[in-house]
Amino acid sequence: MDPDAPDGGDGGADGDRETVVRRALGGAVVGTAWVAGLFVAAPLVGGFGIEPVAEAVIARSPGWLSTLAIDLLGFYATPTLVAAVVAGVVGVAAVGGLVVPVLLARAGNPAVGRTLRARTGTTVAVVGLFATVPLLLAAGATPSGGFVVGLLVAVAPPALVARRLPRTDRLRGRRGFLRRVGGLAVAGAVPLAGLRLLFDRLGGPEPSERVGEPLERSVSPPSGDPAFDFGTMPAAVTSPADHYVVDVNVNPPILDLEAWRLDVDGAVAEPYSLAYEDLVGHDESVEQPTTMVCISNEVGGDLIGTAHWTGVQLSDLVTAARPAEGAVDVVTHAADGYSEAIPMEIVDREDVLIVYGMGDRTLETEHGFPARLLVPGRYGMKMTKWIERIEVSDVDHEAYWEERGWDEEAVANTMSYVRAAERDGDRVVVGGVAFGGLETGLEELSGVEVSVDGGETWSEGELEGQIGAHAWRRWRYAFDAPNRTEFDVVVRAVRRDGTVQTEERTDPRPGGSTGWHRRTVEVAPNSGP
Repeated sequence: MDPDAPDGGDGGADGDRETVVRRALGGAVVGTAWVAGLFVAAPLVGGFGIEPVAEAVIARSPGWLSTLAIDLLGFYATPTLVAAVVAGVVGVAAVGGLVVPVLLARAGNPAVGRTLRARTGTTVAVVGLFATVPLLLAAGATPSGGFVVGLLVAVAPPALVARRLPRTDRLRGRRGFLRRVGGLAVAGAVPLAGLRLLFDRLGGPEPSERVGEPLERSVSPPSGDPAFDFGTMPAAVTSPADHYVVDVNVNPPILDLEAWRLDVDGAVAEPYSLAYEDLVGHDESVEQPTTMVCISNEVGGDLIGTAHWTGVQLSDLVTAARPAEGAVDVVTHAADGYSEAIPMEIVDREDVLIVYGMGDRTLETEHGFPARLLVPGRYGMKMTKWIERIEVSDVDHEAYWEERGWDEEAVANTMSYVRAAERDGDRVVVGGVAFGGLETGLEELSGVEVSVDGGETWSEGELEGQIGAHAWRRWRYAFDAPNRTEFDVVVRAVRRDGTVQTEERTDPRPGGSTGWHRRTVEVAPNSGP
């Protein structure tokens, strides 16, 4: 019989394989308990301990890798990374269940080695040290009562599991082992879930009451032409709840509004700071509908929306600080460490805003509360959220995505997308949105051309009246088709100077996607006589 086999275990090759499986599975279970402990402790220490690890991976990833993740996964890139880190933790714990006891045994008494190998192979001390690193990151490395309790809460589940699992080695057969593991999971899930609910109520940063509060408006947001509200057509103005969100971090920062200040400094003669009330109560607040699109949006993608924004002209804020001669960039710094730069010549535009309102309310946290930058005609990567500093710089600033190989100017390309199709008797109507992208503030689009036969023939579509200089235009095209239900729709925009949107299909990186959008649509059969 194998001297290192568990009590009652089988000898020989089958027994060895059984022991290896148990050790690896035991380590994985302890790793899972470690992740669960971090999740339960998150409200006490300021965040889920896995998230700082994932954010560190994002910040240190080479440009090609970040780009590949965004191209393949889009909005789901960050959640996928968190899941991958969790899987990595469980995998490392499984390997540790096999390797750690062997290494410890070789360094010490052989009798100790036999004891360790007969057990799961993960010690409470190792679990505790492993748990400390992400907890320190999540808590900002600032010990506190909540941190101490959080550390204990995070270490307790893997420690208890590691203590209980060795007893499974006395169980005969794989079924007995798996039943014990399943019993531990069920027994631990309920109290851990209860603790998390309790800690959510007792601890953790709470969003400010000013998040999403109603604004006193000077004008009503445009509602658009009802003739373009059919089928799955988007609204003329996107609601905050429906507007896309893409971030480089796992969770948006929740800021203490009492402590928050918007600093305007750098290469200026008179630096100053604004409190939130100063910004929201600014005498020169303006409102404007503006389309925002993510630079990683594929042709026809959903990472685009048009909101009605309220804010203060960036030029007013910068001019008040008296920028130095020779200043080249204005850099906006976010609370999460993100930064972006725009050249001084853009800052002078009246439509570049520091916004605090979206729709008829103040910003939601995920949209940048308390303040974000709005630069019409540029891709969303330029529009820093959670701004806490506006820096006038006399040197060129290389921003986050520029360092990763994306276009520095990030001017939005001309685009047009198919969004809806509907039958009305013998007639069929198709529709979508088109966006000019440039920054002149004039009418950029003269029309759209639509094909319902895959590009063989083209007809002129109808554009909705313009709701703003930098807002998308919804379009529609109605035609007779009493006996057809399926159509290969293609759309292309035509600019004011007569330039037709390019057919060439390009990937989003580095300067945004291009190409005609094609979509096969189906409508209901004609129910008429």
